[in-house]
Amino acid sequence: MENPIKQKVEVKHSESKTAWNIIGTTFGGKYKIARIPYHQINKDGQYNTQEKSEALETAKFIAYSINK
Repeated sequence: MENPIKQKVEVKHSESKTAWNIIGTTFGGKYKIARIPYHQINKDGQYNTQEKSEALETAKFIAYSINK
């Protein structure tokens, strides 16, 4: 199947939120395509890297699907 929106995207971490953003790289296209948020702190006050990495894998999968 051909890319219907004809846009290339990449995954970047948000500068102000705990989320991964899918950003369009095509000139003149929509800048932010999607945001995949994650929870950062456990009940113990420790950072939860598992949810962060799961959100990154989800963002990479969405970006791959759009670029394909």
